Amino acid sequence: MWIEAIVMPREQPTATRPSSRQAGKQPAPAPRSRAAVHKQAGEESQQFRDAVLGFLRARHLMSAVRWVSEPGLLPLVTLHCTDGVLEQLREEPGFEAGLSMPLELMT
Repeated sequence: MWIEAIVMPREQPTATRPSSRQAGKQPAPAPRSRAAVHKQAGEESQQFRDAVLGFLRARHLMSAVRWVSEPGLLPLVTLHCTDGVLEQLREEPGFEAGLSMPLELMT
């Protein structure tokens, strides 16, 4: 049976925020253009998709995947796969994977 899975990078613990005194010592980062932000987001999404595909190929799971989404602006991959593929993605420490919600449940 085919399922629709969503894979995202697992969040890394964030460092503690600097105190207001420490924050005042560093200048604010220069604003970036929207085009630069858009380009960087697309590159990060492509890199993440490549990492997911690399994981699937290294474990010889591509025969259990029938469709993989194209990169977008978020590091997120949607794929149609078997339950076994989803379980292996869930076990990978670099990925956060789960099922998408079927449309029938939303009505």
